[in-house]
Amino acid sequence: MKNKVINSPIRWAGSKKKILNEMLNFFDKTSKIYVEPFLGSGVVLINLINNINEFSFEEIYVNDINSNIINFYELIKDDYEYVEKQIKKIIKKYNDFSSEELKEEFFYEIRLKYNKIDKSNKIKSIYFYFLMKAGYNGVYRENKKGEFNVPFGRKEKINFDSEGLKFIAQKLKKVNFFNYDYIEFFNILQKRNILSDAFIYFDPPYIPEEKVISEKQELYTNKNFDHNEFVNFIKKINTNKILISMSESKKADNIYKDFKKYKVDEIIRTINPKKIIKSTEILYSNYKIKKVEIK
Repeated sequence: MKNKVINSPIRWAGSKKKILNEMLNFFDKTSKIYVEPFLGSGVVLINLINNINEFSFEEIYVNDINSNIINFYELIKDDYEYVEKQIKKIIKKYNDFSSEELKEEFFYEIRLKYNKIDKSNKIKSIYFYFLMKAGYNGVYRENKKGEFNVPFGRKEKINFDSEGLKFIAQKLKKVNFFNYDYIEFFNILQKRNILSDAFIYFDPPYIPEEKVISEKQELYTNKNFDHNEFVNFIKKINTNKILISMSESKKADNIYKDFKKYKVDEIIRTINPKKIIKSTEILYSNYKIKKVEIK
């Protein structure tokens, strides 16, 4: 029997929501430490800790290079009441506008404020939440100046699940959050001598398919991700339990050829307004997985 999947509070392109129950069955059940270097929407983490009794994890360390993601989760973890109050305020204002034109104007007004505010200001996390909800398809994209530049998503109404967010906030109390690139993050964990008993789940930016999007398209931040460098790095990590999410392609199979390959499921991804594709979700591991169903 499948458990109910909990939605991430952050709307995010490429979310694992549709395949989470199946994917969690591939996760190691014996390791004491869970590590996730590319947190993204946080949906994997949230559902992992909601099913924590199925695993042996005693410590959880997660990271993302995007400071907006980490700051948002740390804020709901430490000051949920502030987050709830501010989100309700901004969503009510958006929903009360009588026309799409006024909603669009408000969206770009908030986007401008968001790009000018320092990341240490708590309201930036509220703006981040709103822009991901009201922007196009949960896409996070920055220009070369590091400014969020995703267009208006034309949503008629934004819903806010305050009880759901409160539930998630309570689940995050024992999670350790970090905001570094993945190499610096692992250097920190290495110094703490915790990786030898860790299960590490990687969800790096997917490899662009040449037939769908150009190699130059930047899907995650304003910096391209080097998968060959990534593979060379993770081969040196002192752990024997690594799992990597990827969209199936010949290029991915070539780069990750030294890892064991498992098929998860076929899902539909919307890359931009003109690109809707089907892709097969693949997992690569450095150990043989005996899949056990989560009850």
